[in-house]
This record gives sequence, structure tokens and C-alpha cells, in this order.
Amino acid sequence: MSLRTVAQVLGLTLLYAVMVGSFHPVDLVVGAVLALGVMRLFPLAGLPPVMSERERWRRLLALPRFGWALGVLVVRSCWHVLVIILGHGRVEEAGVVDVPMGERTALGVQVSSWVMSLAPGTVLLELDWERRMMRMHALDASDPDKLRQQQENFYQRYQRSVFP
Repeated sequence: MSLRTVAQVLGLTLLYAVMVGSFHPVDLVVGAVLALGVMRLFPLAGLPPVMSERERWRRLLALPRFGWALGVLVVRSCWHVLVIILGHGRVEEAGVVDVPMGERTALGVQVSSWVMSLAPGTVLLELDWERRMMRMHALDASDPDKLRQQQENFYQRYQRSVFP
């Protein structure tokens, strides 16, 4: 096992431990097994391919901005869903929206899909590689063009510099 693979397994294992809120040895072993499974099932889920040192630093420095934007997106989405659940908001029209993949690389599509599914109120349904479309279900799909534009804006402003 290469040092890169060990680093990836360790990173995914720690992410799992944080998500379940436990660093018990059994949970760490489960996390490591799941990390290996994810890496086998989704080979692109690892670090980006070999790149120059300058590119690596550029992406690393852009990562906190991406993380912050993702956190803000999740909090806003949680708030929006909570307002609907408590009956103070309403769902105009739930539905399915096709979002173009645009210039995203395969890794960029994976990250965009993850971001889409992480934010409450939207979930990825399907990736159509022939049409280069990501099909998502949205709690409020009353304005599909607005949803497409939101996805594209997030990609261009925050994700592209880290996961193109």
C-alpha cells in the first residue's frame, strides 16, 4: 500500500469518525474498512492526479474557502427545510431538474454530486454521462433555471479552484 493510499484511508477514516462522533477503536476499524470500500468502488474519490507543486498549493489554499461555502450552503439549506417542516414556509413544487455537468472533470462531477446530496432539500438521482447531465431531485423545483444557476455559481465561485 502506497503512502498516498494510506493517507487517503486515514483521511476518510477520520472523516467517518467525526461523522459518527466516536473515535472508539471499533469505529475506527469500521471507518477504515468503509474507506477502503469507497476507494475501490469509486477510484476517483481519492486525491487529484499528479500535478505540479504550485497547482497543489493553489488548490490547498482554496480548500478553506470551499469548505466555508459548503458549510454556509448546508446551514442555509437546513434552515430552509426546517422552516418548511415547521409549517412557516411552503413547497411550491417538488421535482426533478437536470443540471448540466459543463466543464467539470470526472472528479468535479463527483464533488458536485456530493455537494448536491449533502445540502438538505436536494439529492442526486442520476449521472447521465452521455448527455453530461446530473439529474437531481429538489424540494422546491418551481424555478429549474434558478436551481441550475445556483449549482453553476457554487461550482464557479468555490469548487472549481479546488475540484475542477
